[in-house]
Amino acid sequence: MTALTGPRGPERKGAGQNGAGRGRLRAVLFMVASAACWGLATVMSKGALDHAPPMTLLAVQLAASVAFLGVMILVTGQRVGLDRGATRAALSGALEPGLAYALGMAGLTMTSAASASMIGSTEPIIVVALAFLLFRVRTGLGQLAAIAVAMAGIALTSFSDSRDGGQAGLIGDGLIVLGTVFAALYVVVSSRLVTAIAPLPLAFLQQAVGLLLALLLLGLALILGLERIGRLPGAEGWALMIGSGVVQYALAFWFYLLALRRLPVASAALFLALIPVFGIGGAAVFLGETITALQALGCALIIGAILSTAWSGAGPGARSGH
Repeated sequence: MTALTGPRGPERKGAGQNGAGRGRLRAVLFMVASAACWGLATVMSKGALDHAPPMTLLAVQLAASVAFLGVMILVTGQRVGLDRGATRAALSGALEPGLAYALGMAGLTMTSAASASMIGSTEPIIVVALAFLLFRVRTGLGQLAAIAVAMAGIALTSFSDSRDGGQAGLIGDGLIVLGTVFAALYVVVSSRLVTAIAPLPLAFLQQAVGLLLALLLLGLALILGLERIGRLPGAEGWALMIGSGVVQYALAFWFYLLALRRLPVASAALFLALIPVFGIGGAAVFLGETITALQALGCALIIGAILSTAWSGAGPGARSGH
């Protein structure tokens, strides 16, 4: 027995290390995929806004996302719990996509895309601050430096689109700030929830609550006359609204929650900086927009910052506070 068990110890250790490495790689790939979905869906949503006003579009997109996630739960044979823990987890969907996206869309109607991008670039550092304040999760200096470089990259990618929006612009910026804080709080809360609830059911529960909130806000917008139901879009418009909902919400959040099971919360927040990279690339490919030198430099800074930390501290052991 001794001769048999001796050599197998190192094999188990090596297998565990290989498994952890594959798990980290999958987490990184899922995070990149989620950023790609969010970035490309931004381009899709720009086109979808030609067919429906913001709150109407948000409600349609979330309805499509919830339906898609429900079908995927049935296909994969997973179950959605209805106990107290699942109910409390579902309420986190009021943070994002609920309030974060509702405030973000409203803010975008009053401020520039550049201002929104600049404010949104602060989300990683807000995540780090909230993670420490709420759960005492500490972030290393190297990762903080990478986040700072990525934030500078986002600033460069949005520099060429700046404009002065006056008082309306200030109100819009304020709404974007609130939306960014809610989004950061969602990241921190979900990093805890995903350890107890599988990503797919969690995304379904969160977005079901987000959909209910979006419908309430849509009803309020219609009552106040901020939006009105006009002529229904054609088949192309419906396809764009539904498709953007599946990409921006169902796939993006599902992939993101899958990655959160392996990556520390600060690393997950850093990968959000890739969203404008995919957004700029998608706009260049699908809309024919030109990428400026500053935008290219910003994208290079973002990618460099993420590559510098993609593997450091990505394992489960780095998830301090969990």
